Amino acid sequence: MSITLEKLEQEVAQRVGPYWRFFTDRQVPNTAQFTFANFPELRTQIDSDLPTNLWMLRRGETVDGTPVSMDVVDKQRTVDVYDPEQGRVFPDRPWGVPPSPGEWIEFHHLNPDQQLLPAVRAGLARCFLPDTVQAQPTAPYGGIDLTVQFPWLTDPWQVARVRYGWIGPYQDAPFDTYTRQGHLILSGTHGMALPMAVWVDTWRPAWSLVNGVDSDGPTEDDDVLEVPLSYAAAAAHIEAWHLFPDWMQEAAAGNLQPTRDQAAQEFSRLAQIYGPTRPREIGFNTVVRVGVAGGGWVNSPW
Repeated sequence: MSITLEKLEQEVAQRVGPYWRFFTDRQVPNTAQFTFANFPELRTQIDSDLPTNLWMLRRGETVDGTPVSMDVVDKQRTVDVYDPEQGRVFPDRPWGVPPSPGEWIEFHHLNPDQQLLPAVRAGLARCFLPDTVQAQPTAPYGGIDLTVQFPWLTDPWQVARVRYGWIGPYQDAPFDTYTRQGHLILSGTHGMALPMAVWVDTWRPAWSLVNGVDSDGPTEDDDVLEVPLSYAAAAAHIEAWHLFPDWMQEAAAGNLQPTRDQAAQEFSRLAQIYGPTRPREIGFNTVVRVGVAGGGWVNSPW
């Protein structure tokens, strides 16, 4: 289920409005004044305005995988004029460095930086992934502060199961969760004697795991996310409706893009498939005191 931020943005772009991905001509060079780019697939004898007024996004790659170096200010433009007979597109202002031959350029309805990326990041906050973490006991009384160790753990429902263990999770442990001053506290798992390790089965937001490590969210095109593509794209789609309703309504008005209700229904369907579920395990809910060295006790199922 690993996907890149680039792949997710491309999937969302197809849902929110017109989206095209073409490469520049490899035979006819772009103008020396950097004021237009040629696209073989956009050449037509039909009077068309296919890419007009769309955003042009450069990701710095060609059809053969060669990377393209460019200044960040050249990454985005909007289409000012389109000449269909030449397959030629004029941006709203010249590039500092023109697109290379065979360079991929995407055409977007939403501003990729100011609208598409915020919608994608907001959508990832709607998506949750199962994950097991090892929580270090913080004190014999007052519970374990999970938020200090895992800042993305903030709500009691995110804790699905707690187990004791050493090398890995082994035996179910009783537990309760509550919030205190914005922190999620795990209690009821231990008494005066701290267990060697506590393993917590959680539901973590998709933005918190990027490239296999804890993160504040993806920022680069090649950042890797561990979330189903359809699930994350549907979440971003409904967030785009929340954040930019005027732009979304404009695209959906011609019945060529999904409406807000259709987007909401699709996300609800996928959330039932991939989203948080009730625990399938049934654990004990009573405390059994077992004597240990030093006179303390730990909760135990025996």
